[in-house]
Amino acid sequence: MNNKNKVIIFDCDGTLVDTFTLIEKTVLLTFAKMLPDYSLTLEEAHSFFGPFLNDSFKKYAQTEEEVNLLVECYRQINEDLMEAYIYAYDGIKELLKSLKEKGYKIAVVSNKVSEAVIKGLKICNIDGYFDLIVGAEKLKEAKPNPDGIYQVLNHFKANQAFMIGDTTIDIETGQNAKVQTIGVTWCKTTRQTFIAKGADYVVDHPKEILSIVEGKETK
Repeated sequence: MNNKNKVIIFDCDGTLVDTFTLIEKTVLLTFAKMLPDYSLTLEEAHSFFGPFLNDSFKKYAQTEEEVNLLVECYRQINEDLMEAYIYAYDGIKELLKSLKEKGYKIAVVSNKVSEAVIKGLKICNIDGYFDLIVGAEKLKEAKPNPDGIYQVLNHFKANQAFMIGDTTIDIETGQNAKVQTIGVTWCKTTRQTFIAKGADYVVDHPKEILSIVEGKETK
């Protein structure tokens, strides 16, 4: 199939860029500032990986206004810490370069706002490889709703796509859009968890993704 009709869609955090420490520190500092009497566990802090930020904070707020204040605080702290705690995973830049050279369209669909996605990609010097960024503010509903993937397919008038991500939310998103899914194990989700979720493929290194999209690797 012509590569121009095949779109490679990535999640951002935990897939392209390592933000594990960044998000953990941001969550802890946000709670220390805004909810100092709440004893947040690390397990709770790690639950902020993947879901839409507003949804995560709803568990700790009484009103929409309080949610918005928590989100605003989180985003400010995150922006202040980003340059010190974000970098591209080994092999990602090489993968993106190869995909681009082979004519694939490359997109990001993230539950994080586009401005923050783009800033992180720029810090890691990989922003130039992407043809489209669909961040949280552009989504009718957050992942696992398939709206972001539909936007990408409509934008490129494509008929085939891969959804690549580090959480089961990304796999659900691809399944809901009826596209092929690839789970990556270099953040926190295990191979066994991805298999149980029904991911089409699971990879341990970015270079494996190229073989999959080229049709050179079997499931």
